[in-house]
Amino acid sequence: MASSVDTVNLRDLEVDELNITSALMTGASLHYGEYCRSQNDKFMACRYEGKDPRKCLEEGRQVTDCGMKFFSLLKQHCNEEFTAYWTCLDENNQEFKRCRKPQKKYDACVLQKLGLERPKIS
Repeated sequence: MASSVDTVNLRDLEVDELNITSALMTGASLHYGEYCRSQNDKFMACRYEGKDPRKCLEEGRQVTDCGMKFFSLLKQHCNEEFTAYWTCLDENNQEFKRCRKPQKKYDACVLQKLGLERPKIS
């Protein structure tokens, strides 16, 4: 962690990155948002209250850690269903309406294995 807001070492910025494509993030976005809501909310509150991103390095790490955990669980428990879904999105210009069949199987797996219901889009 940085010793103060004024000094940030490069080591303070080192964090494992989520190495995923837009199709994977699009496919998982609603469940990821639910799974990591608390971490994302804390980061965004810090980011907009302080107007100084250096103050939010720890919160940013927590967001990334949560994402890593979420995608690891997804791979462990629903890899086949998720791969079919994000591949469909990737091949269909990320249009959800063209991928309802694999989405249904993916949603069912995430509900059964991770206990996450697909949030309703308002």
